[in-house]
Amino acid sequence: MTEIEYVVATENDLEFISETYDENIGSLHGVYRSYDVWKQLLSDNNSTYYIVRTVAPVAWFRIDLTDDELWLGMLQVKPIYHRKGLGKYILSVVEEIARKRGLRKIGIHTTEDNMAARALYLSADYLVTDIGPCTTADGKERVGYTFEKQI
Repeated sequence: MTEIEYVVATENDLEFISETYDENIGSLHGVYRSYDVWKQLLSDNNSTYYIVRTVAPVAWFRIDLTDDELWLGMLQVKPIYHRKGLGKYILSVVEEIARKRGLRKIGIHTTEDNMAARALYLSADYLVTDIGPCTTADGKERVGYTFEKQI
């Protein structure tokens, strides 16, 4: 893979964000979202969306900030780029963003059946801090995992 960069997403990236989300919808337990919904989500001041590119976009992620913690709210990689190190790259970027903002704690949620995400977070030294019921976007009750890392 060529050089990787990340940039804040703009409205021009909505098609890629939507397409990649739809391609990964099963592991997300998500629901299909219209262009207008994605546009509204992108304009939410409480979240920042980023695009990860090589020659073309290959992944995206969203961060949410609290007073003392950064939350990785979503991490999506195009399926053809799964298992190529992009998840670890994105986690390193998220840690860099947190440090630059003076935050020392990162949180992430996933579900019990998302084994790839759980393995990624554990391999990057995130610790499971909570396991319990959660309702996913598709309205179903599942077992949720919260991971955190002090940086």
